[in-house]
Amino acid sequence: MNESSSGSREGAKNQQVNKAAIGKREKNKAAKRESIRAAALKLFSEQGYEATTLRAVAREAHVALGTLSLYAKDKRDLSLLVFNERIAVLTEQAAAEAWAKEKATPEKRLLAFFATYYRDFARNYTLARIFLQLNYHSSGMHGEDYQKAREQVSRAIMTIVDDARATGDINYPESSELIARNFFIVFSAAVRWWIAEPEPDLNQGLDEISRLLHIQFAGLRGSVAGRLKKESPKARRK
Repeated sequence: MNESSSGSREGAKNQQVNKAAIGKREKNKAAKRESIRAAALKLFSEQGYEATTLRAVAREAHVALGTLSLYAKDKRDLSLLVFNERIAVLTEQAAAEAWAKEKATPEKRLLAFFATYYRDFARNYTLARIFLQLNYHSSGMHGEDYQKAREQVSRAIMTIVDDARATGDINYPESSELIARNFFIVFSAAVRWWIAEPEPDLNQGLDEISRLLHIQFAGLRGSVAGRLKKESPKARRK
């Protein structure tokens, strides 16, 4: 009986030691990951994407180049490590901005949503250009997180689209998912067009996306939408 109790105590002690060791390893991994992310963010900001090397990032992060390769397979993958978390936070902020005014129209909500990204990108054009030029598809170690971030944006837009359907601001015979994708594509093209300017003007960029959204909503709620609702998709393509 005593031997059994002693063995149980020893087993419990070993489990605690193992948990502590695992916890310490995870903390060390998280610390290295953050150090690499911060170093890449700093160098991308200061010298741009092309001039930043993986070796320089490893040196700035005080890790071996081989260690860095455990966290990002190449420089593009490293850019995803830098931006994924930031975009997820931005999307939460954008959604909060979109619904901040109780009586805002869906068009105004969507403008507020996209304006959050414009304002953030305007704070550092160099970083914004890196993100917008590179991240068209998801791959590498951080590709899955990038895809999740895109889906988070799509869901937020779709919530506004569903609200617009309920208020009659959208009266178009397509799914909310496709309409949300349409808005996202308009935003993606507009923000890249804006950021490509030698000296992007924030107010000009916001004015343009506002006008583009107005065109989209006019088509989605107007007489054209009503007429198309009566036609089959096949007939509309003719």
